[in-house]
Amino acid sequence: MKKIIAQINRLGLSIKKEFLIFGIVNFLLIGVFIFLGIFEKKGVFFAFGPGFAVIFSLLYLSRYGSMINKINTNNLIEFAELFGFFRIYIKNGYNVYNAIKEISYFANDNLKELLAKLLTEIDTDKTVQPFINFAKNFEEIIVEELMISIYQMIDEGEQSNYLAQFELIFDKFSDTIKEKELKKKDSKLGALSSAPLIGSSFLIIVITIGIIGLIGDITNGI
Repeated sequence: MKKIIAQINRLGLSIKKEFLIFGIVNFLLIGVFIFLGIFEKKGVFFAFGPGFAVIFSLLYLSRYGSMINKINTNNLIEFAELFGFFRIYIKNGYNVYNAIKEISYFANDNLKELLAKLLTEIDTDKTVQPFINFAKNFEEIIVEELMISIYQMIDEGEQSNYLAQFELIFDKFSDTIKEKELKKKDSKLGALSSAPLIGSSFLIIVITIGIIGLIGDITNGI
């Protein structure tokens, strides 16, 4: 439960609203099947209520992790694009601080906030720590390597070997992002291909309920 609450907070959602929706939908699912069981006088409906409530609960609560993964992936892709511009700014004579400041204007809201925090920390801490803190917002270790190489350019600038090191790591990072994008496309195609199977499964469940109801009617008639 703590993990779910942490995920909701990270997404900026209202904990009260999310749990209210969760409770209401579960209550309605169970209530509807109890009503059907009483109205149709078929005990099988009493089993379907909790079953569908469990399925809904798993899908509803697991979506937070999916949403966070989507945000992380989008941030990673945009990070690659932004620091491509960062390289251009550095080569045109900007220092590290001003180059980061310039690319922050083009960032999405989430990354803009992270970059603003990075700049604020750089103002008060001249060590590598602000760059490491920024890298912790991403799961890929290579981001930390990239940020450390950027920190090493602070004193040396575009004429140093650290710029070449940055470009080498950045090119490797860009290749990683391309692989992730390809996997993301494959995942979407896989989801589309499995959609008919999910639909068929749902249809089978509906037909099964109908058959059980029909058998019940025949049995009651006998």
